[in-house]
Amino acid sequence: MRGVVRGAWSAVLLGLFSAAAPHRLSAQQPSPLQRAFDLERRGSYPQAAEAYRLALRTDPADQSALLGLERSLSAIDKVPEMAPEVRAGLAAHPSAALYGLGLRVWAAAGQGDSMRATAERWAAGETDKVVPYRDWGDLLLQRRDLVGARRAYTLGRAAAGQPEALSAELAQVAQLSGDFPGSAREWLLAQKVSPGYRSAAVSALVQTPERQREEVLRILAPETVGDGTFLAAVLLAQWGDPLRGTEALRRAVAGASDDRTGMALVSGFVEQVRALGTRDARKALGQSLELLAERQSAAPAARTRLEAARAFADGGDPVSARRMLALIAADRTASGDLAVQAVRTLLEVQIAGGELADAESTLSSRGDLLSIDDRALARRRLALAWMRTGELDRADRLAAVDSSVDGAALMGRLALLRGDLKGTKLLFQQAGPYAGTRAEATERTALLALIQPIEADSLPALGTALLALERGDTVAAVAGLDRAAQGLQPRAGGAQLGLLAAELEWGRGGVVDAERRFKGVAATTVPATAPAAELDLARLLVAVHRGPEAIAQLEHLILTYPRSALIPEARHLLDAIRGAVPTT
Repeated sequence: MRGVVRGAWSAVLLGLFSAAAPHRLSAQQPSPLQRAFDLERRGSYPQAAEAYRLALRTDPADQSALLGLERSLSAIDKVPEMAPEVRAGLAAHPSAALYGLGLRVWAAAGQGDSMRATAERWAAGETDKVVPYRDWGDLLLQRRDLVGARRAYTLGRAAAGQPEALSAELAQVAQLSGDFPGSAREWLLAQKVSPGYRSAAVSALVQTPERQREEVLRILAPETVGDGTFLAAVLLAQWGDPLRGTEALRRAVAGASDDRTGMALVSGFVEQVRALGTRDARKALGQSLELLAERQSAAPAARTRLEAARAFADGGDPVSARRMLALIAADRTASGDLAVQAVRTLLEVQIAGGELADAESTLSSRGDLLSIDDRALARRRLALAWMRTGELDRADRLAAVDSSVDGAALMGRLALLRGDLKGTKLLFQQAGPYAGTRAEATERTALLALIQPIEADSLPALGTALLALERGDTVAAVAGLDRAAQGLQPRAGGAQLGLLAAELEWGRGGVVDAERRFKGVAATTVPATAPAAELDLARLLVAVHRGPEAIAQLEHLILTYPRSALIPEARHLLDAIRGAVPTT
């Protein structure tokens, strides 16, 4: 009995297992879509494409399967082969995603008529008619089909019934076709759609060839204020005429719909010209900042005017710089820090512009706003400026109150210009090697080397010559050095002054006279100057393409003065002439 029961239960269990097994096996089998995904991930693109096709037999409009099929076929450059699947999907369940896919497939297949038909069918069921035509045109533009892209965008504009529709796209087509005036017209329409297109318009139109620029400007900025006047202003600045750009900016701001828009236009122009760096650009920056300050509240306006003053000064317009600074001075709301910066900038402008008496007056009346260090620096700069005009007494008066090492260095220079060699040496030694900038310290060292061999305590003729040099009169400086060298033995400073005169003569283009002078100094055989004269003479000969003579001169220098510190330079120049090393 137990055997019969056990056999019955076994039969039942076996039946249950047999019935459940197919279900478990089928649950473990991946779907065609999942299998296609897996094949695609592994890079088995042909097999993946077949798996996606298998999935589409169940649902021809399955977007996941259609897009997967597109990816797989794209990887093996066979996208046109999926045209039947796209047609079946659109027939079963058209959607924006499938219409877009259809456009891509027809584009890959080169079927322009199918693209147009698909775009028109898509647009017929859409509220926004622009999207289908934009996608159609973009695909053609990617393939550099400018004629087809223009037709697609133009049809889209007509379908939308909006004259500015697809203007940015048509602007790009016109630009790629070389029609920059046409591109400018379209950018004007795009700007009406969104001001955000301004930067894109500038980036595109700045590439306009010179022969088309004036026509582009006429379109953007006609005699009456237009929407493109700001674009014209920025383009003029980018094309090297920032001052004319500022004129266009004023017209654009005058025609702005409100103050906020006007400020946005000026701010945009400021950022454009700030990076240009030319003299005219600095002046244009000052003008545009002044325009911006007129539209700002008190505190921001003062800061903007200070920046405008600096820009005007850098642009060579001290009158406008002073006007900005005067407005800051009259502004009772300006902070103390701004007032200090304004005084500092005013002094810089006045000194740079040669208005030294005015600068002295400013320093006297408003210098108390500056720190002690700033006042001392301003006095030294003003003293240097007076010195270069020959007004040594006025320079002395300003420098005398400065007890710093920088003050000592300045007093030393003033003493030298009076010919007081003993006082110059003492003051330069007091200043030491670290006063002023590195360039100023190097200059002091050179001046000390110039006067060190001279035994006299005073040599007014040398001071006169160096004053002429300070004032930029090289001819007078050379003549003065000749007079100062008279009566001096070569070893007692005569050779040093002669070498400086030769270098100045060469620097101003007097090659023949410079050669004569270098030879004269070299002939003195003074160890401190003769090697330098020979090396300079060799350089001069190289400059006038007399290489063989330069080689002979350098060989003489190396043999005659083997212990000179100039020998490495001489050898390098000799190797360069002979072609052993590049002359650069």
